[in-house]
Amino acid sequence: MMVKPLSSELVLRINSALVMVVLTLALTYAGTTTFAGLILFAATLMSWEWGRVVRGSNIDRIFVIQSVAIIAAGYATLIGERVLAIAIIVAATWIVFRVHKNSELTSDPWWSAAGVYYAGFPAIALIAIRQDPDYGFHAIIYLFLVVWSADTGAFFVGRFFGGPKLAPTISPNKTWSGFIGGAVTAGVAGVLFALWFEHTSVEIMAGLSVVLAIISMGGDLGESFIKRAFGVKNSSGLIPGHGGVLDRLDGLVFAAMGAGLIAAAADPLKPGRALLIW
Repeated sequence: MMVKPLSSELVLRINSALVMVVLTLALTYAGTTTFAGLILFAATLMSWEWGRVVRGSNIDRIFVIQSVAIIAAGYATLIGERVLAIAIIVAATWIVFRVHKNSELTSDPWWSAAGVYYAGFPAIALIAIRQDPDYGFHAIIYLFLVVWSADTGAFFVGRFFGGPKLAPTISPNKTWSGFIGGAVTAGVAGVLFALWFEHTSVEIMAGLSVVLAIISMGGDLGESFIKRAFGVKNSSGLIPGHGGVLDRLDGLVFAAMGAGLIAAAADPLKPGRALLIW
């Protein structure tokens, strides 16, 4: 089987990814505050893109409410008020629904409301995990490693092997070979991370990585479903070669919520440790 040469679009995609990876790692390493700033900036862009997709609006009252609420929830998380942060997102979801319902917009208010927790809860989870003073940085790096390896593995394995489609009515380009390749690649990445980290179970980290990879790829598929439902190809053109922020972070959104739930169930006071030490 011959491998197709890299297209100019793929080269642009790789170059954009490298720039984003370097910037993200630098701000993550610099500390919790810079990391929170990065996450909240991304969540604001996601809120804008969500409005474009589900309401056909750029900047409107709902975008402002959603963005202010997510930034407030992020700040509450930073000062250790995580219950308040969750309450802000829940309240903002209800407010957005009411504002939309009482407006002249013809789109479904439930979709606008969904955008608040779609961008808000992952932001809270990521900031809370990074806040762990002992293991926060390593836990975020691990999460990035799993999501990026699953995404990369799915793309290249699917491109190389092709085969039966995973969900042709939702995303015609995704294949079962890419899905399996993404899960296996993330599992291998989890094993390598555990061997480097040393203070954890290699077997459990391999299994956890596969689970988070499947959740991540489910997020990718979910975003494809939303875009298909609203008849758009990309959420925006902010990221050359990738489309929008929603297009690029769809997997991380779901993986962050999965990791946040696992960490909260194990040890909500030390979510980084809860995610890594087994």
